[in-house]
Amino acid sequence: MITFPILPGIEINLFLLVFIGFTVGIVGAFIGVGGGYMITPALMVLGFPANFAVGVGIAHITAKSFIATVRHKQLGNVDAKLGVLMIAGTMAGVEIGVRLLNWVRDHGVADKAVLTASIIVMLIIGGYIVWESTKSKTKLDEMVQRREKLPRDMQLSSIPKRLQGIEIPPMIHFPKSRLTISLWVVLSVGFFTGILAGFMGVGGGFVRVPSLVYLIGMPSIIAVGTDLFEIIISGGYSIIRHTMSGNVIIYAAVLMVFGASVGAQIGAIGTRYVRGVSVRYVLGYSVFLASLGSMFKLAHILIGENISWLQKGAQMIIFGSMVVLVAMIVALIGIAVIHRKGGQIPVWAKSLVLEKD
Repeated sequence: MITFPILPGIEINLFLLVFIGFTVGIVGAFIGVGGGYMITPALMVLGFPANFAVGVGIAHITAKSFIATVRHKQLGNVDAKLGVLMIAGTMAGVEIGVRLLNWVRDHGVADKAVLTASIIVMLIIGGYIVWESTKSKTKLDEMVQRREKLPRDMQLSSIPKRLQGIEIPPMIHFPKSRLTISLWVVLSVGFFTGILAGFMGVGGGFVRVPSLVYLIGMPSIIAVGTDLFEIIISGGYSIIRHTMSGNVIIYAAVLMVFGASVGAQIGAIGTRYVRGVSVRYVLGYSVFLASLGSMFKLAHILIGENISWLQKGAQMIIFGSMVVLVAMIVALIGIAVIHRKGGQIPVWAKSLVLEKD
């Protein structure tokens, strides 16, 4: 257990800080998110006040995203052109988000506001991702039965075609992602996710990755790398703003980055072995599980009493979900390796993993 001078009387488990960094490093690099929607509730459960949980989380997210982006760049998964163009919208959104967080903090309702917003957004997005991924996997399973060649990625949303058809100048072509779309659509996505990044202490990835896939029409694997690239810039700006607001405990963030430096390598390499639908499945379930942990923590705050089973329930769900997600990713990688070596794998898994090139 360790203590921080800025948090007198609060003891923090050193092992759990490193554990959070390691597991979120794996999951975040695999699904293309900073992992703030997992980190912020986890830090609050450990005893960090909401504003410090947000500040420490965004510092960890930025450093971890840099590590993961380097690996994804080597794998060819980053559309730097689109990521750079999103920055302007994201920065404007982050500024609004930080101001909102400071406002609710000054009014003494930061914990309730951050958790409530997190739960609502996560339930909506997680539900849609799981629903769409199930439909796409069913389509891929049918192709397996017909012995047809499977695409690397498939998603059944018709929205990208409609948004790409909005021809408001300037229209930008992105060769890496094989799409052409209005700059204003890209900026709008960045702006909205930037607000969440500043207010909820997230990189915005759990909103931005599905937005890149379901709204803009980017392939899932490239959306993963591109989002992590964009988080480096937006996260860096968020660190500056939160440091100015006194919300960052650097030593805590460094401990988490130590674990993330290993986990991010595993998660990024894992994307070489799976189809896009697998990434979206893990993303959807990670968002759902994170929302459950946030619900327990919010209930504990609203009741206003020290009810041990609520606190323990939040801890079990938050940290247990991290283990479950890592297990899912490792299992997918293991199945893919067996498949590539010519071994037998379950029929249901053939639509989730890639065969040997």
